[in-house]
Parts: sequence; C-alpha cells; structure tokens
Amino acid sequence: MDTSREFWQIAHNWLLLCGNKISKNYCREEITSHSNYPALISLIDFLDSGRMNYKAVKADTSHFNDFNYPLLAHIRIPGQEYMQIIKDVDFWFNEKEIVKYWSGIVVYPEKSAIWKNKDNDTYNQNEKRKKVINVTLITISVLLLLFSAYYLSNIQFVLLGILSLLGLIISLFLLGKELGFQSHIVKKVCGAVSNGGCEHVLKSPYAKGFAGITPADASVLYFVTQYVIYLIGCWYPILFKVIISIAFSGIAVSAWSIYTQAVKIKRYCALCLSIVIVLLAQSVIAFTLSKDFLLSAQLKHSNSIYLAFGFFLSIYLFFALFLLPIKQLIKTNYTNKIKLVEFKKWKTDINLFIQQWQLEQEVDNTIWKNDLLLGKLSAPLLITVACNPYCEPCAQAHKKLDTLLYRFENKVKVQIRLLCNTENENDKKTVAVKAILQSAAIHNNNNDLQRMVTDWFEWLDYEKWKAKWTPDSTIDITKRIQQHEMWFTKSGVGFTPTFYINGKQLPRKYELEDIEILIPQLAEMMDIKKNTNN
Repeated sequence: MDTSREFWQIAHNWLLLCGNKISKNYCREEITSHSNYPALISLIDFLDSGRMNYKAVKADTSHFNDFNYPLLAHIRIPGQEYMQIIKDVDFWFNEKEIVKYWSGIVVYPEKSAIWKNKDNDTYNQNEKRKKVINVTLITISVLLLLFSAYYLSNIQFVLLGILSLLGLIISLFLLGKELGFQSHIVKKVCGAVSNGGCEHVLKSPYAKGFAGITPADASVLYFVTQYVIYLIGCWYPILFKVIISIAFSGIAVSAWSIYTQAVKIKRYCALCLSIVIVLLAQSVIAFTLSKDFLLSAQLKHSNSIYLAFGFFLSIYLFFALFLLPIKQLIKTNYTNKIKLVEFKKWKTDINLFIQQWQLEQEVDNTIWKNDLLLGKLSAPLLITVACNPYCEPCAQAHKKLDTLLYRFENKVKVQIRLLCNTENENDKKTVAVKAILQSAAIHNNNNDLQRMVTDWFEWLDYEKWKAKWTPDSTIDITKRIQQHEMWFTKSGVGFTPTFYINGKQLPRKYELEDIEILIPQLAEMMDIKKNTNN
C-alpha cells in the first residue's frame, strides 16, 4: 500500500482510472484550496463541480460485489488515515491488511459516470500547448545538435555541445525548483540524493546570488549562451576558443559549489551536483583540446579572441535582459497564485460565510402567487435575484443561475425580481417586464418558464423574444408590476444584479461562483432549520 502520496494525488489517480481527463494542476489547486482539505468533503465537492454521478456510502464486506470499480476506500490504521484505490473486487481478497483496517466507507462512480468541467478543459488546453512548445524547442535543439555533429565531424566538440544542452536542461529544472514549481521528475532526482536537500540548499543564503542573479539564473544564462556560441561556432570556429577558455572556470565554480554544500550548508542538491558534473566534464574536454587548438590559435589571432569574448559576453547580457524580468514576472504570478489559493480556501469555509451572511441586509423573499420562481418549490435554498431586464451583467448572471439549477435541482430554486418604472409605460424596461409577466401567466410549466426567462436574458431583444413567446396583452398584470417596483423600493437595491440567499444579501466579498461549492452544505443547513421550525 502506498501512503506516501497526498490525498489530492490519490484522488487524481483514481479519477484518471475512472476514464476522466483531469488536469493534475487543476485537481491539486481545487482540492487543496478547499477549507476542509484533506477531509473527504473536499473530494466530494470536487466531484460535484464536475457533475459526476457517484456514491459515497458506508458498507460491509458483504457488499464487495455491489460496488463499481475502481473505487476509493477509507483506511484507518493506528495513527494514520488515508484513501486507498481499489481497482477491482479481487483486490479485497488479495490484500487482507486493507480489509482489516477498512472503515467501511467507499466512494465509487456510477456506471458510465464522467467528470467534466470547463475550467479543467482550459487547464488541459494550456498544458497541451505548453507541451507542444517544449517538445518543439527540444526537437529544434536536438536537430541543431545533430546538424553540428555532421558538420564538425569532431567528437570532442560535439560532446561540448551535448553537455551544453544537458547543462541548460538541468539549469532550467533548477530554476523551476527555485521558483517553487512542482515536478515529479525533479522530486525523484532530488529525493535520490537526500530528502529536502534541494530545498534546503536553494533556500540557503548562498543561493541568493549577487545583484539579483542567483546561481540558478547564472547557470541558465551560461549554458544557453554557450550552446548558442557552440552552434554559431560551426561557421566561425574561432568561437570555440571562447568555449574552451571559459570551460576551465567550471573547475573553480564546481569546487565552490561542492565546498558550500558539504561544509557550509551540509546538505546536497542533486540538481546542483548534476551541473557540477557537467562543468567538470566540459573542463576535461577543454583540457584535451587546449594544447593543439587553443594555445596555438591564440598566438595567431589574438585580436579575434578579444572579439570572440566580447561576442560571448554580449550574448550573455542579451539573454539576461530577457530572463530576469520574465523570472520576476513568473515569481509575482506564482506568489499571487498561492495567495489566491489561500483566499479560495477562506471563501469555501462555510462557517465564515454564515457569519458574514447573517450580518447582511434582510429583504422580503415571500413567494407570491404566480411568482417568477424557477426550480423545484421544495428546494431548501432560495436565491433571489434583483435584475434589470436590459442589464448585460444580469444576463451573464442568469447563465450561472441556470447552471446552479441544473447541478442542484433538488437543492436550489431561483426567485426573480425585475426592475421597472410604472409611471412610464413606454419605458423599455417596463415594456419588457410587462411582456415577461404576461407570458409567465400562461406558462405554468416550470421548464417553459425557465426557458422563457433564459431566452430573454440570452437575447435581450424584445422583438425576437416576443415572436417566440407571444405574451397575451389582454392579461392585466398591473398589480404584479407594482409588486416588483415596490419590492425594489423597500429592499433598497443599489445595483443589479444583486443576490439574496434565503432573504439575506450575498456578502459583498462573494460572487455567485463562490457559493457554488457551498451550496450542498447551505442547502442541508436550511433544510435542517426548516424542519426544526416545523
């Protein structure tokens, strides 16, 4: 049994086994930012966000054949709890220890259940794009290396190029580690030398660098410059003198790195040691080439040597001008992302929401006769929305409300209050509200009513909407229009759309999307409150 993985990783692997294409980054961010992580509710809410049909039950060993597989089983051993992936029913019989410590709780998908979410699709598309870019860059680099190998026909020079590219790749991993990015490959490499060694070294004072350039920055800049110079050197061989000359400095850099890790920090970074190996290997190659190629050539072309060194420095500074600002931008973005995750965790705390919600303004949410009420009347959670029939943000809000009604059909109902001006019958808002109410009066079916309202806010076009829904102009809805207008006046609505949850305004720090994850808990609380009052 593997207890080394975090809960979100187990959840991600399980969902993949269930046939879902879920972004690893999206899964980690959404589940770990839940206020109750790593409790099972963080996974349940994640499954709900993808509209996946599942069962979370407590059972006994007699139900092994009744479950759908793969499933997640809750294992409780002394001093430790975790979720175990059970791939098939035979697993129970082969792993007696699992059965022994099984709490009886399992989560499994219903047959043909699929998890799907638009945000996840966006993450997958972005990750696919990044992979294509990375593969393209690596392919181009390798092709250029192969071309240089064919063109030069000198194994030692080619080895220098291979080591330059290898050093650049390792340096990029090192820079990513410094910035805090997670990589399974890097984690494995670093763990092979010492647990936490890479983090310890990179967070030490010796990794701070000088003038804003850290050792990781310097390493990336050095190897990318060296690789570019190597490729250009295929046509201008004098540039190889620069590579060979500077390669000797790798001995001093390697000695400083090993001394610092061994004596000063007393911890080792696997990535740093890998770069040391590359630098020393290049120094050895440079030594073998120096006698016949470097020293004799320097005597004949001393001026060219200075120009070549100047060219190397120019390339180095050119890349530095790009790398350092981009790195700062990435650091800022990463820091903001961490803060956003913490903020999301705060927003998904049901207790914090309730505390703020109870302090908000209360309005009359009485359900009128022939009210504009969407969803099941028995749903415990009532979302009242105050909107302007010609308001674009209101139109966007109704798309979100439609989604909530679809996802939580037994938990949510929506009550609509429309802004109008009864003193001016020709006001376009009043004309629209009158037509909507007249149409609603003859469409008692809830599905038709919801489709009618959805069409209005999707089109915001009176003539187009009227042609489809043909409101009955003979129906007198004067009192109903007055009800809507008086409700707005008494409620003191300052802007549209404004949302109210069971009569109290949605706290201003929350958006409609923020309460989506809270709806199951809110609905349960409202249901309990209703039953208690009855």
